[in-house]
Amino acid sequence: MRIAFVDVTVTVSYGGVQTCVWELARHLDSMGMEVHVYGGRGRIMPSGLPPSIKVFTFPFIPRERVPDLGSRFRRIVERLSMAVYAGRELKGRGYDLIVLTKPFDFFLPFLIGRGPRYAFISGGTDFFAGDRRLSRGIDHWFSVSHFNAYQIFSHYKRYPKVIYNGVDVERFRALPCNHGLKGSLGLEGEEKVLIYAGRLVGWKGVRFAVEAVGHPLLRELPVKLLIVGDGPERGRLEELASRMGVRERVIFHGFVPHHELPAYYSIADIGVYPSIGDEAFGISIAEAMACGRPVVASHIGGIPEVVGTEETCGFLVSPTSSEEIARKINLLVRNQERRVEMGRMARERIAGRFTWRMAAERFLEGLGER
Repeated sequence: MRIAFVDVTVTVSYGGVQTCVWELARHLDSMGMEVHVYGGRGRIMPSGLPPSIKVFTFPFIPRERVPDLGSRFRRIVERLSMAVYAGRELKGRGYDLIVLTKPFDFFLPFLIGRGPRYAFISGGTDFFAGDRRLSRGIDHWFSVSHFNAYQIFSHYKRYPKVIYNGVDVERFRALPCNHGLKGSLGLEGEEKVLIYAGRLVGWKGVRFAVEAVGHPLLRELPVKLLIVGDGPERGRLEELASRMGVRERVIFHGFVPHHELPAYYSIADIGVYPSIGDEAFGISIAEAMACGRPVVASHIGGIPEVVGTEETCGFLVSPTSSEEIARKINLLVRNQERRVEMGRMARERIAGRFTWRMAAERFLEGLGER
């Protein structure tokens, strides 16, 4: 089967959607499919990509250059601008299946024609006026969690098959502590390191992790928060840490390439993911768990499907509650035996349920190909 993944952002930015495309492409290729990836003109590609996966990039208008008539309008124009160039290539290569990752691309079946089948893998909502009519061109519906599947059903009246996102469990695994990295960050041997890895945007709720570090429950404990990532919230988070008097206990590291993240998890003790938005899955959370780290994460969106509700792999807390975050961290910091056991169980949960190989197999099953 010849498959094309189409997403303008996949070669120009990082994130869960982009990781999903590259990993599904990699595993479908290993299962004998001919896989091509279509993205905007950019240089971001994962290391070790098999040469059999062909990547095509095309000019496009970045959303920042589109008149600000709303974020959805900007993103539609961004994708349409690439489709003008990519459409002919997509038409001419005789694909059996074209895979879309955002409703903003639902116009493609009407632009390219009904030769191939079209699949949509949802990792959010991104609804817009007219998308229900355009959705008639989609043949196969998938989602990365049951939470998101119901969101899609509520809007489009089509219930997607759930394939879940995954983790590269060979790369993301428990590693010996990288003492060189730990020393370079000024971390001392006895400190317990909390880690957040991801974009610094408002809906990720990182400010509640910063507030938790300054809470009385943690004030006297040897705890530091390592923030790995960058984004528009960084300046505000730095100001918050200073205002709360915990600036020396919060380390802002900046962006790290995806394949380097396991080294950072090796120096951490607990993952902290206090999202306040309806995350469809939470790949960063699953990666921390795959590295043998218990997590404290918000009980919101698809996150409970990743962490579980049994408190064997991590704790779920109310969104926006820095006190609950501090209380659960306090418990884990003081109880090493439980912390280690939860980390072991976290690894087992991810390796047993959420790998990219499993996601690719579920995808093919959903297409009726297995």
